[in-house]
Amino acid sequence: MAQSEDKKSQILKAATSEFLAKGLDASSMHRIAELAQVSKRTLYKYYPNKDSLYAALIDELLNKVCGLPELEFVKDVPIKKQLETIVENKIELFMSPLFLEMSKIVLGEMMKSRRPTDEQLLRMSLTESGLANWVEAGKKAGVITSTLTSEKIVGQFHSILKGQVFYPVLFYFSDTKLIDTEDVKRTTVDFFLNLFCR
Repeated sequence: MAQSEDKKSQILKAATSEFLAKGLDASSMHRIAELAQVSKRTLYKYYPNKDSLYAALIDELLNKVCGLPELEFVKDVPIKKQLETIVENKIELFMSPLFLEMSKIVLGEMMKSRRPTDEQLLRMSLTESGLANWVEAGKKAGVITSTLTSEKIVGQFHSILKGQVFYPVLFYFSDTKLIDTEDVKRTTVDFFLNLFCR
């Protein structure tokens, strides 16, 4: 990692900690520089204000979502096996401490009407296009038999998955250590197969 990228990573990690503890409005650029162990001059060189730091956090969150393995429906591989891999990758992402912390910050700020940029909103809407394309390919292959649109299938898939592993932790109802990921995977895969592949 280049030195500048390393510095940015340090700063974003520090900003995540500060925003999570105090919220964006009450946070201090001075404190973020201290936590990141960089000078204020270095901090302002990369991020001139808290809003630019917040935008960078959203971009980082989107990068993590977009960084999941590329999805391709493979006719010769059983759909259950493909689904298990998809669910495993998503569970790993959703239970990542940094992903959860960033999600809490972004959700909290969005509830205060601090809106992501139009470009970020577009990226958000495109993050699940890979899974929707995978579903569409499964429908064309005759393996996924539901008449629902691919987008609706993806929405329901995420509802069952996130309802078990993401939202309970995001809203402090549970802890990642208490979640049985094998049970989550089995439940999510069975839900998909029973509902969309009959």
